[in-house]
Amino acid sequence: MAKVKKNKRRPIQVLLIDDDEHLAASLRNRARRYQVLITYKTNFEEGFKELINNQKYQAVILDGKAPITADQAKGTEAEDFVVKAIMKINEIKLTHQRPLPFCVHTAWYVQLEPSLRTNAKIFDKKKTALDDNIMQEMFEYLHTEVSKLEETKIKQEYPTIFEFADRYLDDEDNGLLLNLLSGKLSPKREALLGRLAFIRRLEESVLNIFCKECLKRDPLLFGQGGNSRGKELIDLIKNKKYAPLHVSFMTYVIYTTQSTAVNHKPPESSEFYNYPITIYTVKTFINALLDIILWVQDTIDKGLQTNGNTNEYDFK
Repeated sequence: MAKVKKNKRRPIQVLLIDDDEHLAASLRNRARRYQVLITYKTNFEEGFKELINNQKYQAVILDGKAPITADQAKGTEAEDFVVKAIMKINEIKLTHQRPLPFCVHTAWYVQLEPSLRTNAKIFDKKKTALDDNIMQEMFEYLHTEVSKLEETKIKQEYPTIFEFADRYLDDEDNGLLLNLLSGKLSPKREALLGRLAFIRRLEESVLNIFCKECLKRDPLLFGQGGNSRGKELIDLIKNKKYAPLHVSFMTYVIYTTQSTAVNHKPPESSEFYNYPITIYTVKTFINALLDIILWVQDTIDKGLQTNGNTNEYDFK
């Protein structure tokens, strides 16, 4: 029996499309040993509906022959299933910018391998059923392919941040966060200003979550008197000493700097008119945003707390 590597790598979420439910259930149980979490569907239509509607899946295992629809007659499955499925995965990659590593796990290995060898990694069901080394090879292949994806690398580098993001942020904000942390910062001023705008927007989203989850209040209730909603909330965090000094300070700095330098055109006499922005400026604000996210997550977990030195400085 193959020895499972004892490591702390994160599990990957895999969708299996296979009409043999008994085999699928067995495969799902065995996969857990290799940090692979399998959900299975029994036909093409249900499988790809699940895949498109759920962003959690990072890879796919395809049967060689499976039904296209749930009501397809038993015994009429053909290899057009796997050809159609591979085409659909390529379509998702192109139209949704969502690359999905996949492999084919089939009892029809000898018949299908010649036609599929250039398009897919193929594993023989008869061999994986008998040899744990081959089973492990299949799961290691998926882990390796998933780890190559840039999004995966970023999420593995910031696991706590993306646990928060996956739970509380919408898809658009998640995309902005991935963009910020990709490391591909252009030195051009307009591009850097764009990143500052992302940070400002994400700060607002994160503070809205703080409102809902920690204060148990609707964020729209702030700013009712004509004041800035964001500024009023930031002042509350400072005055109530809800955040540590550096977090409270940076919520204000992100808000004021980005609002003045990015959202509104400052007058020529303003210090922000030609704001001296560099890649390092943006990285400083990105790190500040991450600190704010960690503070909100910690507050959700532990409840509101006060920090005695938060009000030590006047940020106004």
